[in-house]
Amino acid sequence: MTVRALAVLTLLVAIFAPAGGSAQAKFYYLKPSQIDLTLLLPPPPDVASAQANSDEAQVAAAVAGRSQTEFLTAEEDSARTVFFFEPSIGPGFTDSRLPVTAAFFARIGSDVKNLIDIAKDYWNRPRPDGAEKPRGSYPSGHAAFAAASAIVLAQLLPAKRDPIFIQARTFAENRILLGLHYPSDVASGWTAGTLAAYVMMHDRKFARDFAAAQAELRRAGF
Repeated sequence: MTVRALAVLTLLVAIFAPAGGSAQAKFYYLKPSQIDLTLLLPPPPDVASAQANSDEAQVAAAVAGRSQTEFLTAEEDSARTVFFFEPSIGPGFTDSRLPVTAAFFARIGSDVKNLIDIAKDYWNRPRPDGAEKPRGSYPSGHAAFAAASAIVLAQLLPAKRDPIFIQARTFAENRILLGLHYPSDVASGWTAGTLAAYVMMHDRKFARDFAAAQAELRRAGF
């Protein structure tokens, strides 16, 4: 095969390869082979099972009972960034002031999202009625992000552990309030985030970046 033909073939593969495939995603602190969520998590409830009916009833009740203020607050606070923890940590906990910490948690968040996307694609559970999202419902990526971020952040700032976890739980459960996830999605997402954090904390690059973030937080007075 000529160099030109090889270049054309490479281009065609790039064009027609599935976009956003989780298998090609970059991981920083863990490998997908270390955590197979399709083995470690229970499958989502069977359609029309008692648990599925309970899931649907709980989402319907949460959506019907929420106030407009609750909805807007949950929606506004749904960005997957460690800096949503500012109310628990205190003023000045911002990305502009803490760039090393921001980069560290961005890598954690990326690893968690990529891991969850693999599981979502495997189970492909439909979202609650009215939730328009491109990926499946199970497990919840926001819940996984909240759990992993809370675990690591609480290690960095142990004095803030309780408020960090309280806020993380609220962040995860807001996915039900918003009508975007079922309770079982959130529960399994939290478990997945816990598993991911545990594996990441044994990685050498993670330990290096953890120390750098810890030093930055101390210099900033946290």
